[in-house]
Amino acid sequence: MILGILWKLLFALFSGAIAYADIKTGRVPRIAFIVAFPFFFILKLLLHEHIPAWESIAGGLAGLLIFLSAYYISGRKLGLADIWYSALIGLVLGPWWWYAAIGGACTAGIIYFLISRRRQIPFIPLMALGSVVMSIAHV
Repeated sequence: MILGILWKLLFALFSGAIAYADIKTGRVPRIAFIVAFPFFFILKLLLHEHIPAWESIAGGLAGLLIFLSAYYISGRKLGLADIWYSALIGLVLGPWWWYAAIGGACTAGIIYFLISRRRQIPFIPLMALGSVVMSIAHV
């Protein structure tokens, strides 16, 4: 129980940190993802014995491939950090909860666009919001 809360807190802190970096500088250091992928994968395997490793790997691949496709289809208007963070969300939450997190992020993005009228939306903070909410909802 306490380890599950700690795992979610660490993911929320990481998500908040990269969201802050994206808002302030428009960049997220790649080293953050180089460290986060093995850290969260091993942590998830240790804390969630009932969730098979292939589910995390499938979620990470789904997040990576779907956002990589969007990157090329959009003419490279999506940031590379968005792609890596999408893959991390899939790795942490699994493929089914990844869809819910990205759906929440897209909904928040539409609301943000309508309120702010900005053409460019910082998507990592919205993805962080959606993924943290879904990690809390995820049992």
